[in-house]
Amino acid sequence: MDDQPEPASRHTTLDRWFERMLGDHGPQTFGSGWFSGLLGLILGLGSFCAVLVFQFPEWLTTTDLRGAYSIDFMRGLLALALVCSFFFSTLNILLRPSKKLGITGITFASLAIILGGAGIEVDYQGDAPIHVGLDWLVLNVVLLSLVFVPLERLFPLRPDQGTFRAGWTTDGLYFIVSHVLVELLTFFTLLPATLVSQAWQAEAIGIQVKALPLLAQVLLIMLIADVTQYWVHRGFHRLRFAWPFHAIHHSTRAMDWLAGSRLHVVDIIVTRALILLPLFVFGFAERALYIWLVIVAAQATFNHVNMRINLGWLEQLIVTPRFHHWHHAVRPIDKNFAVHFPWIDRIFGTFHLPDGKWPDALGIRGDPVPEEFTRQLAWPFRRRG
Repeated sequence: MDDQPEPASRHTTLDRWFERMLGDHGPQTFGSGWFSGLLGLILGLGSFCAVLVFQFPEWLTTTDLRGAYSIDFMRGLLALALVCSFFFSTLNILLRPSKKLGITGITFASLAIILGGAGIEVDYQGDAPIHVGLDWLVLNVVLLSLVFVPLERLFPLRPDQGTFRAGWTTDGLYFIVSHVLVELLTFFTLLPATLVSQAWQAEAIGIQVKALPLLAQVLLIMLIADVTQYWVHRGFHRLRFAWPFHAIHHSTRAMDWLAGSRLHVVDIIVTRALILLPLFVFGFAERALYIWLVIVAAQATFNHVNMRINLGWLEQLIVTPRFHHWHHAVRPIDKNFAVHFPWIDRIFGTFHLPDGKWPDALGIRGDPVPEEFTRQLAWPFRRRG
């Protein structure tokens, strides 16, 4: 087995299509016009999608977020995004020989203005029978890309890994699906926990738990969720029928802020459903659960970044990118399952964090998982001899 070649990055068909449409062979350093073009495109496309959300809120907004929006504040953000999109796209056109990014960004921003721009009226017609979370997608992709793309270029772990590295479109499709279908996924993940907690009817426990200070509840949620997730995660690695679903996540050979999105829908539903079971049974306050959801989402994104970060003694207390990169290493395997607290792996004998070192290769030995998004979705269900 040891003589098998290490996984090698390969661009997908969709990767190559985007490269033909928007790519060029110029430098991607600050001042070259590349970053300004990318920012202009992200903000222009985000503005266009935001206008669609304003036009069709009953179809394109997430139910739980709908009541939290301040229309005036969102209009202000949209206006700012449009102005910045035109500015950065124009800067790209002035600085870079290839004008593809700049022209595309201006095109999307112009379409957003034609459709109404920041002054578009919101005509809410009540809830639609089917709706998708385009609002949630736009908020996340704009915020996360604006934060992590520059940081990964300024402090890269692997400087030769570009922003549009091999497989980025596959991870992008997982990111889109998980955000657009957030309510459908939430329904399936909450269903088991809701049914069990209703049958349990442990009101006394819930009253005592809710009486705890908010910080104590959040820390307790993190501990319970991490111990539960540890064994669910380890089960996906150990059980032959479960591993193919989780292997999709490990098939990435280039870590960055987008790589954590590569999760098969079965992996998402099973893992989240089992983690939520004990949390619902204990009856934690809704506010504490929401805070934990923000923490786990932020930590999941941060732990996959392509950034050279060494946090010293803190790495023994909280999960960091270096700890989680070793979980994705080709060798050794089955290490570092925790999401929040690395000392859980110490307790159960799966801790691996060599001083100051990062893994040389990421992925799965033998590279068995296909590259394309649709083939990955079907791959765990194929018959095996």
